Amino acid sequence: MRILIYGAGVLGCNLAHLLYKSQKDVTLLARGDWYEEIKRNGMAIRQKFRIRNTNDKISVINSLTDQDIYDVIFVVMQYTQLESIVPILNQNLSRNIVFIGNNASAKKYVDLLKEKNVLFGFFSAAGKRNSKYVESFYLNEMTIGRIDNSHESDEWIKDIFQGTKMRLTIENQMDDWLKSHVAFILPFVYAAYYTEYDYRKIKNNKAFLYEIIDSVREYYDALKELGYEVLPKSDYQFVTSKKIKCYLFLKLCCYTALGDLCVCDHAKNGKNEMIKLNDEFRGLLSNATVRTPHADLLEKCIPNR
Repeated sequence: MRILIYGAGVLGCNLAHLLYKSQKDVTLLARGDWYEEIKRNGMAIRQKFRIRNTNDKISVINSLTDQDIYDVIFVVMQYTQLESIVPILNQNLSRNIVFIGNNASAKKYVDLLKEKNVLFGFFSAAGKRNSKYVESFYLNEMTIGRIDNSHESDEWIKDIFQGTKMRLTIENQMDDWLKSHVAFILPFVYAAYYTEYDYRKIKNNKAFLYEIIDSVREYYDALKELGYEVLPKSDYQFVTSKKIKCYLFLKLCCYTALGDLCVCDHAKNGKNEMIKLNDEFRGLLSNATVRTPHADLLEKCIPNR
């Protein structure tokens, strides 16, 4: 199975590494100086909380031609960049496309690539890329699947990751899942902008931490009113019946590097992506009657374009 990872940021490099070390036929698409660095010296990753660093002599390209066919293309790019590569994907003869990462409009991309088999996934990794290496951590976890609640791709997904250490959750309501994820992360992102990317400033502000939790619950309730299922189901409990546990998780984010890695770094480096996700999500929620006073207040912290 020929696999292309289209995008060589933190997520793309970690996904490529996991597949490559399991002896999959993996190619990475990178651009500019980062392409030259990987071509010359290999793809270097420094993992936080792990002793070993890695350097993979992975196959790397800097463009995708129409006739260069892969069994699956994983698109691992920031949300703001996705529309720009749709024409490239449509012209290429590869049939299977998997978008990895934040996405508030999954159905839109299924429609834009209607001749393709389009799936979506979310890979649990975070960090930042330097000129010579990627600094990150990952959990070997991925939620992946279709948006039509069909199981026709389940075995194919398992084949891709067979032999890897990836812990897969196959979820075929990925549009609901991804919207739920946006509902969860946005209040955390608002807090990152409020603190100027330093969660330590709010570590003792109990009222503010509960403001974040209540904002997530409001967003979940609005999604439910619009007919979406909050997924995974345990996340709704996390901000309602298990609210204290959620509060302790927030405290952990404030006191450790977890908040920087999971939220603040991406809020800073992916500011345009966060703004676009917020714009689209708030536009979706404009059709709901559920009030979101806590979220409305925090949302004012998001920067202008």
